[in-house]
Amino acid sequence: MFIEKLDRQQWSFSEVRQHILRLSKEQYEREKANKPVVPSPRPHWQGTYDPALDIPSKAESELLIALRDGDILAKGRLSKDRCGRIAGGFSLWEYHSGYHDPISPAQWRTGKLDPSYQLEFPEGQFIDIRIPRFMVLAIWPELPPDARPQTSGSETTYTTPYMDLMQAAIQQYGLSATHQDKKESLVAWFVEQEVDGELVSRNLAEAMATLIRLPQSQRGGAKRMIGPDVRETV
Repeated sequence: MFIEKLDRQQWSFSEVRQHILRLSKEQYEREKANKPVVPSPRPHWQGTYDPALDIPSKAESELLIALRDGDILAKGRLSKDRCGRIAGGFSLWEYHSGYHDPISPAQWRTGKLDPSYQLEFPEGQFIDIRIPRFMVLAIWPELPPDARPQTSGSETTYTTPYMDLMQAAIQQYGLSATHQDKKESLVAWFVEQEVDGELVSRNLAEAMATLIRLPQSQRGGAKRMIGPDVRETV
């Protein structure tokens, strides 16, 4: 049966966004190599503008347009139990379902996506949003090898599915030098992800959660302070 050959792998919203972003960057580099980009006229005090800066926002916009128009269908864990409100116009929801419900185009059009890729709409909230990989590849297929930008060996960026997953976690939780999420939360997220169709093991999730946090976040006790030695000297 043909249905038995269906690609059932699900990508998280962050993974789909990263896929579109990578393809958009590859396409931009290819177009830039074939035809130099002519910068638009700007006042001299504004300096030069790099069109590549718009790529991340355009990539996410493309994905949201496809979801709102029903070109691709996503699922998420739904909650209709509001328990409070927080700053920024978002609510707090609880008792999310343990299985994934379809998200309709109308819910995408009336909803608002928060920085952690959770969709809130007037009647509820979807978390852990997943999108079938085959739908994504139907709209944003991989570029053929001859269409990819040519780079020298020293410029080629090597990556692996595990490195991509760690980058997705950094984006998902907004990790930075000033914001470090709890390791337990990161581990819980990693063990729900799949690499090559298999769930990430607990040991691997622990390791990846450690690697994406700063070293000082791993140490307990008082934070080390850098400054002059004010101890008395004899």
